[in-house]
Amino acid sequence: MTQMTRRRLLSTVAGLGAGLVVAGQTGANSGTQLPQWGQTPGTTDLQAGPLGLNPAMDPGQVPVAIRIADAGVDAEVESQQIVDGAMLNPSGPWVVAWYGQTARAGEIGNCVGSGHVDYWEVGPAVFKEVASLQEGAEIEVSGKDGATYVYEVENIQRVEIANLTSERLNSPDLVGRTDYAAITLITCGGVFDGEEYLQRDIIRGRLASVQGADVSGSQPATTIEEPVADEAAGDGATGSLVEGGQATVVSEDVNMRSDATTDAGVVTVLAAGTVVTITGASQEGSGFVWWPIQLDDGTTGWVAQDFLAP
Repeated sequence: MTQMTRRRLLSTVAGLGAGLVVAGQTGANSGTQLPQWGQTPGTTDLQAGPLGLNPAMDPGQVPVAIRIADAGVDAEVESQQIVDGAMLNPSGPWVVAWYGQTARAGEIGNCVGSGHVDYWEVGPAVFKEVASLQEGAEIEVSGKDGATYVYEVENIQRVEIANLTSERLNSPDLVGRTDYAAITLITCGGVFDGEEYLQRDIIRGRLASVQGADVSGSQPATTIEEPVADEAAGDGATGSLVEGGQATVVSEDVNMRSDATTDAGVVTVLAAGTVVTITGASQEGSGFVWWPIQLDDGTTGWVAQDFLAP
């Protein structure tokens, strides 16, 4: 295998494919056009992501380390982001990236990560052997609060970049959302044409066990907050929030959605202290009270009343 690698694991245009643009060393972009992560085909709306109303009993933890004995992996996990539909590269040859817009370790959903298969002026890198894993091989992920999540490999796919569509890429068997605790690891693979790898190896695992922590309390509920369905959330009380007024986001990692329902796509995630303008009357949806808001940059969406203060 050549010891050169490219900038992106998967390039992107319209869907989660961006994510598959990672795991290459910083360098020239191949220009491969793929769907952007999380985008609904034919629209500009983001799909509801893994940050939506997660079951309180299964919060998971931010991953900080990964061990795959059968592939010789014992590495630090760094937090990276998906920007404009493209997964940012791991920062070096021996670190694995986890994408904060995807599920945490142990959480119901798809915990997506990437690593380099090789690296410029280094040669074989952290994920050099992951494509050779067999079904049932264990992937151990350490959470920041001390738990170890053990996944077992379900399957490995090698996909052609040129044949990836938004629908295919965002499907649950690749990088899309899952209804169980899954892990998906992505790296370059297959043919290297002198400029880029033409395939991506995608390793899927399913959570088999948790060690060293109580799953129901493995991470503080304040890490990612969403409304809790109770009488206060759905009684229609509006407090001092009014149309035309301003409000402040009172919690970290609050989802701003495209409509007044938990099924709507996540437009962006708001930090505590963000000041927003209320643009209309409140609505009830999915058992919660929602307010239409606008950010300073003109972005609009809906936020649950629980996380706004006048």
